Amino acid sequence: MLRHCYLLMLLIMSLPLQAVPTDDIMTVIRAQEQAWNQGDLDAYMQGYWNNPKLRFVSAGKFNYGWQEILAAYKRNYPNAQSLGKLSFTVKEIRMLSNYSALVVGRWQLKRVKDAPSGVFTLLIEKMDGKWVITHDHSSD
Repeated sequence: MLRHCYLLMLLIMSLPLQAVPTDDIMTVIRAQEQAWNQGDLDAYMQGYWNNPKLRFVSAGKFNYGWQEILAAYKRNYPNAQSLGKLSFTVKEIRMLSNYSALVVGRWQLKRVKDAPSGVFTLLIEKMDGKWVITHDHSSD
């Protein structure tokens, strides 16, 4: 019996450990934060799935498509003053599988005249070896 337990322990120890990819997911979020703060909305959008099925929910509306969402960002944030300084605070990353995670947190913009803030829920999925946001629900 002791021999079987020993063999089982050896087997378990020989299995490769699979790291939880929360660092990779945080890299996507931090890269978005940095791109926004540099005024580069094209780079900011690299964190999103470049696909017409990308979904962004905000202000009671459903928006679809990478190109459409980029155009809306550029329309709503046309200059550095409107962009302000963005910061994300991630409260939780819940792994749903090896290829998907639910990320919950807060966002805040600091601008000269105001400081809007809100919450977000992201579905981030690993597509073609890259973690990307496939669904973003952000609100005030």
